[in-house]
Amino acid sequence: MPIGDAMDFWKTIRVLLRRWRVAVPVFAVSLGLAAGVYVSVDTQYESKGTVVLTSPTDGARVAAGATGPADRVNPLLAFDASLNTSATIIIQKLQDPTVQEQLLGGSKDMGYEIGNGQLTGPFIVVVALAKTPEDAKGVVTKVLDRAKTELKQSQEALKAPASTFIAPVDIIAPTNAEPKTGGKVRFAAVALVLGLIASLSSAYAMESFTQSRKKKRSKARAMQEWQHQGSLDQQQPQPNGTEVSGTSGETVRMHPITKNPG
Repeated sequence: MPIGDAMDFWKTIRVLLRRWRVAVPVFAVSLGLAAGVYVSVDTQYESKGTVVLTSPTDGARVAAGATGPADRVNPLLAFDASLNTSATIIIQKLQDPTVQEQLLGGSKDMGYEIGNGQLTGPFIVVVALAKTPEDAKGVVTKVLDRAKTELKQSQEALKAPASTFIAPVDIIAPTNAEPKTGGKVRFAAVALVLGLIASLSSAYAMESFTQSRKKKRSKARAMQEWQHQGSLDQQQPQPNGTEVSGTSGETVRMHPITKNPG
């Protein structure tokens, strides 16, 4: 630690020790405030679920001789990276605010995020937050069910053969929700830091106020002593040829008057 920083640190400690009657109560109030913030912030519960899209076992086309016209193909499988594209389409649909409102019933106490979870492949990952474990898990279930429904309806709308449908497979079923206390801890930590700053500020404010009063008293006392000494010097008779200090602070030398004989 640099010397300057060490000196500042010990200076701060000395101020806190001298003004502990102010710093300690303020810090105690800050601890109570942080505890109150931690208790008042609602606990959020998190649940997750993941599905992956898979290609049909019989391929993207209907083989010749099967029921219906030959060479019918699933349009969603007619291009490269088709599964990833299909997953992206479903994710975009479920990110629509209108769809989110439908799934959440307009509740502000629940929410979800949907994406690929930064995974390589056609994954659909849902993370839900709610005030109760049941609601969090229920939201994940609803969103994944809606994703499967959207995928099926999209293929039906494109008149793809049923045997060529892309199928969603559950990788992680909706998990039991776990409490997320990170937000509560962050709020409480902010309150505690602000309280610590208030404690230090109050100690320094009291120290500054006390030092200022001491300086004013010292100046007033010095002025009174100077004025008192000046009045004594004026009242005391001075012998001939001595130096006298005037009230202006200048030294005046007095000489005896000699008469010229004759």
